[in-house]
Amino acid sequence: MLITLAFALQVAAALPETTQPTGPVGAEACVASAAPCLIAPGTRYRMIRQAGDKPLVVHVAEIDLATPGLAVRTTPPDRSAGLEYRAQTTSQYVARSGAVLAVNASYFLPFVGGSRGGNDFVPPAGGAAAASGAVLSGGALASPADDIDARVDGMACFGAGRAQIVPSQSCPDSFAEGVAAGPRLIAAGKVLPRPRLGPDGPFRGATRPAEPAPAVAAAAGAAAGGGPRTALGIDATGTKLWIVVADGRQPDWSMGLGHEALIDLFRKLGASDAISLDGGGSATMAARGPAGPLLLSRPIHTGVPGRERPVANHVGVFVDGISGRPDGVMSALAKRPVTQLKASLERIYTAQEARQGVAADASYFYAIVNTVIGKYARDTGKLVARWAGPRGGFIRHLNSCTIVRADLVCAHSNHPEVPHASSVEIWDSTTLAHKASISLGNRDEGSLTIVEPMTDGWLLGFANYSDETGVPFKGHDFSQLIAVDAEWRRREAWVIPPPIRARMAPQAASGGAIGPDGLLYLFGHTLPELYVLARPALGAELVHVATIALDAAGQAFAFDPSDLKRIFAIDRPTGTVRIFTLPDLGPLPADTRRFSRLSVTRIFGSDRDLD
Repeated sequence: MLITLAFALQVAAALPETTQPTGPVGAEACVASAAPCLIAPGTRYRMIRQAGDKPLVVHVAEIDLATPGLAVRTTPPDRSAGLEYRAQTTSQYVARSGAVLAVNASYFLPFVGGSRGGNDFVPPAGGAAAASGAVLSGGALASPADDIDARVDGMACFGAGRAQIVPSQSCPDSFAEGVAAGPRLIAAGKVLPRPRLGPDGPFRGATRPAEPAPAVAAAAGAAAGGGPRTALGIDATGTKLWIVVADGRQPDWSMGLGHEALIDLFRKLGASDAISLDGGGSATMAARGPAGPLLLSRPIHTGVPGRERPVANHVGVFVDGISGRPDGVMSALAKRPVTQLKASLERIYTAQEARQGVAADASYFYAIVNTVIGKYARDTGKLVARWAGPRGGFIRHLNSCTIVRADLVCAHSNHPEVPHASSVEIWDSTTLAHKASISLGNRDEGSLTIVEPMTDGWLLGFANYSDETGVPFKGHDFSQLIAVDAEWRRREAWVIPPPIRARMAPQAASGGAIGPDGLLYLFGHTLPELYVLARPALGAELVHVATIALDAAGQAFAFDPSDLKRIFAIDRPTGTVRIFTLPDLGPLPADTRRFSRLSVTRIFGSDRDLD
């Protein structure tokens, strides 16, 4: 295998570099590229593939650290869950951070491998995690040095234009970023012996034995076969960095790379120093793509090919001027200016049901929580009626609602249960008597959060989630808006722009309505921001034209039918309904396309009496 791998490296090195523009063409062209391919300035990628009885696929990113504006950074800490980080996949890190390329980094705790293909892995996306060993981020310690994991015997350090691998968990003063890992593979051109491990082996909690027994050493040698690997190496000058991810545990794709083969690869690349990072189901390489992150490697989390593992932290490559949505031959929409505005707060009502959304007519507003609707007089703010579903009943999770004629029409789902199931529920707005239900069942699009009348039909918003309430392979990026006719048949659909999806993560759009200007207004889950979007002239991605800041960290909202420049919103943390006046958006691009919010004459495909 080593001979074949060396031959593959020589052939790849002999091919001319294909200079591609970054963005939709370049990043996509780099997927499974056997020839060196430019992902971003100073960042090249190629895939090395070996066929046969033991297939092998290795992903190699070559980073020129001397490139102006290029930097290598580690994940900043996020202690909001109680530990050093909130776990996220490599793709999520790329989407949120603006990195042009990233890989998983530290070994981490807690760790429960989970069942095959299951959702019982710990930590889940968004869950608390702590790195094993020191991590330096922005010049400060994100994680302290420790000896919890026996594999950790060095630290990769990154500074301005250079990198260094040291035999400790402390970077020199001139380095602002670093991650401890191991074992070290090569030091100053010399291959290092593989460290012996104690009876706990290379897994979490492993400790170094004072004098390893022969049986333990034999077990370590037996475990030296191929597998998924992540590692990095540098040249003698410290100005060239190689990041390597080997796919593994996939007999039809790649069995993986053993310890000696990994060392041999780095020596062929020209590395003077090299060190392993966390591998196994964590091993992942992702890059910035045209509409979000692209997986370059094929991870094997919980035994499922292509499934990513939420991990504690990452090593990312950043280039000045490149972040968020890529620039490229098809990114004209990304260059549109996004107007930043602020809404004016007029009035605050107290409503204990104001935890999910609010609807409004000329005389009343309706505050919504999962299984309860409260009807309040607009003039006094007094509760006048309430509908409450029984605990454990058919109504589980009401989301946004809207007034259509004399009906209160609401989006409903079984969130956080999976698989997702959704329905449209209708109440008489006068009496709050439940009138009818339309079951949408288990929709592949996700969990229903928005139902809005639109041109002889409805605009439906479906959410997917990247936390423990989601389903495998369908995180928040899979959320979308779908236009259906009066018979609930799909007509059109659109996706939310990636920068907005990234801000909503790990949730999705929880409230939305078509404004009097024909533009779509969306709320996320918690951020006090209202996003204004237009229909695209081409393609399936909505066009972001404005963001309106407002003092309401809620979900669903409603336009005031008596003054369409005014909205009712909720502030979920305080359980209040708030009225805002929206600012003028100003001139919009000439090609802005709008939605049509017409009064529907048929809610259920006929004019039958709903009673």
